[in-house]
Amino acid sequence: MDISLTPSNEMFLRNKIAEGLYDSLNEAINATLNIAITGSCVPNEELERLNADIQKGIDDYNAGRYTDADTAYKEIMKKYE
Repeated sequence: MDISLTPSNEMFLRNKIAEGLYDSLNEAINATLNIAITGSCVPNEELERLNADIQKGIDDYNAGRYTDADTAYKEIMKKYE
């Protein structure tokens, strides 16, 4: 398939590649089309996994399985002293 991009669209995609978001023009175009088609840049399988991880975090918090930021920071600093 041969496509032509407007100069501004090509610059946009090349900037995203330069930023490291995509490895190639092909990957950038496919991701952009995926967003246009699905309304999301995250594949459904990945979205389901992310939602499950978020729900686990919510469940842990609600069950009291968490550490406050000050305690976590002190534990991390102690580990690397």
